[in-house]
Amino acid sequence: MPGFFDALANFKPTPLKKHYLTFGETKIEVSLQQYLEVTRAGIENFEYKDKKITRKKRIPVEQRQPLMHKADKGYKFYKKDPFWVKNIGKEGYVWQIK
Repeated sequence: MPGFFDALANFKPTPLKKHYLTFGETKIEVSLQQYLEVTRAGIENFEYKDKKITRKKRIPVEQRQPLMHKADKGYKFYKKDPFWVKNIGKEGYVWQIK
């Protein structure tokens, strides 16, 4: 067994695999546990903010409520009462889900 001990002395262990996630243009190195969590749930359900990976807040379609926003053409109210529509005109309000 010539050279066995020389080879054992010069043996280099295999380096650990690095795991990366890509959010837009940024590529981030993460741990194996975090990589598995994000890839199993889907990367579209997470966002990268303030150097942290956080889960996006998702509201089901059934729970989305319309909000009143200013628009070029929309409802005009009597004494700003949203339950009493006077007419539809310029610079009014519309109900939108955002």
